[in-house]
Amino acid sequence: MGKIKISIFLFIILFSCSKRESNSLFELKKSSHTKVDFTNTLNYTEELNPYTYRNFYNGGGVGIGDFNNDSLPDIFFTGNLVSNKLYINKGDFVFDDVTDKAGLNSSGIWSTGVSVVDINHDGYLDIYVCKSGPPGGERRNNELFINNGDLSFTEKSKDYGLDNEGLSTHAAFFDFDNDGDLDCYLLNNTIKSIGVGLDMVKGLRDISSDQGNKLLRNDDGYFNDVSSNAGIYTSDIGFGLGVTVGDINLDGWSDLFISNDFFEKDYLYINNKDGSFKESLEDFVNETSMGSMGADMADINNDGYSEIFVTEMLPDRHDRRVSKAVFDNWDKYQFSIDQGYFHQFNRNVLQLNNQDESFSEISRITGVDATDWSWGALIFDMDNDGNKDIFVANGIYKDLLDQDYVNFLANPSIISNMIQSEKEPVKKLIDMIPSEPLSNFAFQNLGSLNFTDKTKNFGLDDLTYSNGSAYSDLDNDGDLDLVVNNVNMLSNIYENKSTSNWVSFSFDSNSKNKYGIGNKVFVYADNKMQYQELSPMRGFQSSVDYRMYFGLGDVNVIDSVKIIWNDKEMSILKNIKHNSHHTLNEEGAYKNLIINKPSPNKPFLKTSDYQINYSHIENNFVDFDRERLLYKMTSNEGPCTCVADFNDDGREDLFVGSAKGQISSIFFQELNGSFKSYNSAFEKDILSEDIDCLIDDFNGDGKLDLIVASGGSEYSNFSPELRDRLYLNIGDKNFKKLSNSLSTISSFESTSTISSYDFDRDGDKDLFLGTRLNPGAYGTMTRSYLLENNGDGVFKDISEKYLGEARFMGMVTDSEFIDIDNDNTKELVVVGEWMPVKIFKFLQNKLVDITDSLGLSKTNGLYNNMHSEDLDGDGYTDLVLGNYGLNSMFRASIEQPLSLYVNDFDNNGRTEQILAMHYDEKLYPIVQLKDLWMQIPSLKKKYLKFENYKNVTMDKLFDPSTIRDSEVKKVYNLSSVSLYNKKGKGFEIKELPFMAQLSPIFSIISDDINNDGVMDLILGGNLSRVKPEFGPNSSSYSTLLLGTKDKRFKYVNSKLSGLFISGEIRDLDKIKINKKDSYIFAVNNSKLKILENE
Repeated sequence: MGKIKISIFLFIILFSCSKRESNSLFELKKSSHTKVDFTNTLNYTEELNPYTYRNFYNGGGVGIGDFNNDSLPDIFFTGNLVSNKLYINKGDFVFDDVTDKAGLNSSGIWSTGVSVVDINHDGYLDIYVCKSGPPGGERRNNELFINNGDLSFTEKSKDYGLDNEGLSTHAAFFDFDNDGDLDCYLLNNTIKSIGVGLDMVKGLRDISSDQGNKLLRNDDGYFNDVSSNAGIYTSDIGFGLGVTVGDINLDGWSDLFISNDFFEKDYLYINNKDGSFKESLEDFVNETSMGSMGADMADINNDGYSEIFVTEMLPDRHDRRVSKAVFDNWDKYQFSIDQGYFHQFNRNVLQLNNQDESFSEISRITGVDATDWSWGALIFDMDNDGNKDIFVANGIYKDLLDQDYVNFLANPSIISNMIQSEKEPVKKLIDMIPSEPLSNFAFQNLGSLNFTDKTKNFGLDDLTYSNGSAYSDLDNDGDLDLVVNNVNMLSNIYENKSTSNWVSFSFDSNSKNKYGIGNKVFVYADNKMQYQELSPMRGFQSSVDYRMYFGLGDVNVIDSVKIIWNDKEMSILKNIKHNSHHTLNEEGAYKNLIINKPSPNKPFLKTSDYQINYSHIENNFVDFDRERLLYKMTSNEGPCTCVADFNDDGREDLFVGSAKGQISSIFFQELNGSFKSYNSAFEKDILSEDIDCLIDDFNGDGKLDLIVASGGSEYSNFSPELRDRLYLNIGDKNFKKLSNSLSTISSFESTSTISSYDFDRDGDKDLFLGTRLNPGAYGTMTRSYLLENNGDGVFKDISEKYLGEARFMGMVTDSEFIDIDNDNTKELVVVGEWMPVKIFKFLQNKLVDITDSLGLSKTNGLYNNMHSEDLDGDGYTDLVLGNYGLNSMFRASIEQPLSLYVNDFDNNGRTEQILAMHYDEKLYPIVQLKDLWMQIPSLKKKYLKFENYKNVTMDKLFDPSTIRDSEVKKVYNLSSVSLYNKKGKGFEIKELPFMAQLSPIFSIISDDINNDGVMDLILGGNLSRVKPEFGPNSSSYSTLLLGTKDKRFKYVNSKLSGLFISGEIRDLDKIKINKKDSYIFAVNNSKLKILENE
């Protein structure tokens, strides 16, 4: 049987290779041609296996460098249970194994990362090898092989102070103190195991350990440990797997990013320029990978700032995501944050550098978030088009997280029985773990932060168990080839067949940093700029070639090249030929250069001197405890704000609606621009949650009154706190609640929006109340209301008469009465979740749905709000819709909508909702099996094992009649969009720019911020209370979009906009403070923030 399985596997591999496109970008070179026969063979035994050694399957690395200075890059592989190997490049992809002759044989010694570096600045590249594996044995320390210049090497780690003995993963050499020589950051693991001496408790990070990471300063050729004084964490919990170096903030000093596995957060060390670092991860990013693996740092959008890419273990395939991934529940996630381990999630992350000492996580919108059990992370220009692509080395020989294995085979009783009955029980247990080779990934960068999976087209879809990887131009033809280290398979060497233009550079420095680590190169061509910083140690346990390659596409004229040397000297090169390599030296460089970041123009907005002393306090309610199948919470929708001159003194005042347990307030503006609060009218309603507010004169006395919408999901059905409220303005800054104002409404739904309009033309303001949900039953049908005012602020429900069945219009989140067709009668425009934009027109005392006639029938989204404005100045009102955005795991289209099935699936009187999404054109439930078990216990009999559930499509999850009786809600579009009014005959829909899609948008305001006569937009959003497997969606810091005359918007970064507001923005308002145009940002569970126009 074993032979049959092996034969089938080989057939699949050969068949997949034979079907590969002949014009693939990469060609896998045969071992028979290259003479490279390295295989990192890992055979587990009873004594040495993944149980006795945690990092058993972490694999080996690849180091590339020209060790004999013949201008041909050579390859060094590290092995675990096999010897490391050095292959010398003979040209034409033929290599010679010189391992033994070079004195590099390491049989029986567990090697991990390799760093290629000229440690003694003699012009020959040396090799530093990290060691790991079980403690004890000979040559257990890290080894430094000094290149003797004749293809022999001498081990001298002790002479240099680099003979660390522990569980080292990798080392990065760089000049952290800018003194001209190379220092070392040593990435280590601990011998201790999670749960055995190491639990997720506060303070562990601050406890130093000899086994922890180390920063080693080069003092005249000897490396001294300066970790403690330099601000480096050296605890046992680092579990470091990736280290990458780069100048994050372009201040001329090298910074460090460290990716940590298990529960410890990653580290971002910002250089203090005084020989120390400040760990600043939480200041720069909002979220990270959980089991962070490899990492790389490079500029992916050609703006001169480096991004960070980190790999994790989230599968791309649905069946593997269901059966191999483990997600924290909400309580464990919150516990991790409380204990100081930050916001970590099961996915790759791509951190976009915002140029303002912040990053936005964009892995999901770019489609690079899920690549399965991934190790190597490399950012380089594969196709020489001028845009850096992403390569991921992927796979693990045994699926250690297979949920059926973890839950059913690896339990104590089975293990106990095996120990008693089996000769080799541990080996037998590991034999039972599933194993599946996986394809690596290649994502082509199409520009404008647009990536696409080109793995198969590029010829990189071989099924392997890959770990370390490195790139180099092995044949000197101007493109970057690829080398991959595999477990239990031959290593892969891929020849790059690109024919695009290029230019490359290397360095021959006069300093002790002879190869120029840390040097920056800027290439200017075709009105574009490319930027790279030389840092060879990157990815996972690997070291790339020192030559820096820049793809030019079909461009053949290079305008100029700027080099900033690590000692802050600068060289400017002209008349550089394309398709040529250039070795550079500092001679003639500009001396004593002061590195200054470009000074931005004066920002449009700045923090106002006039702030309001109010902090929103969100009550702690966990929706998932009540409805386990929800994908997000709906109990944190505030604060809401409304602006008006309540006391008619010529100054605008502000109402702020609060969360349950906090009193709402009106802030009256004083003559000097300060504000005084009033809240006595609202004290009795402290237990209500304020979702929306509306200001108008509802009783015809000439004074502005206030209506507040009550909502939220934390209440029970028929809770009186869900009643909406009208507060009448009785003068002298006082308000009185009119208790019978809305008493005719028998509903207890969560109201989300209130709009007013005198639709019966009797001189008073009538109301539309839009409702979103029934507490405890997300997704069930709610009814919205049309209310007629009797003139005194008492309203009558006339919904059935005017709307009929249309009052059950959906999960409404926002509304407004707008004159769409300029006929002097306003239409009702409504948006919501799982519903299209809906427009109703008043015709013969009825509200008639005209959505379809305006071409909006298939606009279903997860809309949070909308804004109306004449954006193009044609006299017709246009719309802007704030949707969920594209930076999530959700995907939706008209052909393959995101779906929500709503029903009482187990007939227990409680409603469940099951989210479903398409994979490979089939609709699958995407709720976790364990959540299904807890919410619908009867399903555990049907789907006891993950194997039973992983391929179940939505139509097979329940019996046909149950599926047929379910209410199915659909989303076709997740983008936030602008709708340009075509003179009342329909709308032209345009997607807002990329940066407006990074998070859900909850509020929008418009103004001519730059005074060019075209309306601009300010957007606020973010959503953090999302189940860990789906969220969060918090990559925005508020957004300024400048309008253009061609009906488009242009994103303005924070340095120019002046906008940098983190957190969940729930409302925006314009207000004049002391006669200055200002903007209020209402942030959930945070202070109000006010900015003003410069």
